[in-house]
Amino acid sequence: MVNRVKRRVSCFPKATYYKPREIPLCCLETANLSIEEIEAIRLCDLLQMEQNEAADRMGISRKTFWSDLQRARQKVADALVNGKAIEISGGEYVNTGECRIHFLCKECDHVWEAKFDQSRPTSCPNCGSNLIFRLGGDGKGKRFIENDYCCPKEKESSRSTDEGSKKKR
Repeated sequence: MVNRVKRRVSCFPKATYYKPREIPLCCLETANLSIEEIEAIRLCDLLQMEQNEAADRMGISRKTFWSDLQRARQKVADALVNGKAIEISGGEYVNTGECRIHFLCKECDHVWEAKFDQSRPTSCPNCGSNLIFRLGGDGKGKRFIENDYCCPKEKESSRSTDEGSKKKR
């Protein structure tokens, strides 16, 4: 097996999930983009770098960069055309340390940034409050889970199971 070269990544997405509107995530198929695939799209399509320059920046050959870029574009096209969610996670990469994450204090509205590889701050550097949130969110819908959100798909299956057991009685 060939050793896969770890790509250098300098920026991480602010959100890690994208999905069609008004369809619960549990009802969708998911296309998974690796961190290095989204970096290839960012460099080439968003920043409009030439492939040679983008490949150098990621520390890989132009051919490898092109393969990563084509694979990423195909996954995005598949998700958009076929109504799939897009999850951005995983991969084999090295953080170059340029990436920053922004946080907001709900107490004093102070916004600050921290390096991606640092641990999550526990309090606001301005007022000391622990009511801090990552700007952009984590994209995983934790607010729904914490508030006992139930997927409509799960409700249907439990409802049909309940109805089936009532009919048998």
